[in-house]
Amino acid sequence: MESTTSELLPKESFVQISYGELLNATDRFSSSNLIGASGFGFVYRGALDQIGDVEIKVLNLVNPGATRSFIQECKALKNIRHRNLVKIVTCCSSIDFQGNEFKAIVYKLMMNENLKKWLYPSQQTSRSEFNLLQRLRVAIDVASTLDYLHY
Repeated sequence: MESTTSELLPKESFVQISYGELLNATDRFSSSNLIGASGFGFVYRGALDQIGDVEIKVLNLVNPGATRSFIQECKALKNIRHRNLVKIVTCCSSIDFQGNEFKAIVYKLMMNENLKKWLYPSQQTSRSEFNLLQRLRVAIDVASTLDYLHY
């Protein structure tokens, strides 16, 4: 039996978000708000009135594993509290305005973008690469996070 959205997140922190609110928050999922992509969908930057700045991972449900990934990710992240992990705010399992199934996970926005952009800056950015000490600190933080997730 498939879990419902309300079973995926803790009741005390569950904020209900509609497809329309996510559509407005991302300026209709505009490419100018696209900040990343994964095997199961796209990640957009947005702003929600009741939450503030967020990242919205919209699943590509054409991919056969997307719905299962959505449920697994919500279950895995609902109780995680670690300074190096993005906090899940809520999820949306709905129908879009064309009648298609729609699923998205809403996270707090990472203010410093993603680690890959800091470790491997493109030639268009003015960021300098991390020095050895900064890279060591990143490695220790990653190890701490993996330890937390494992145990």
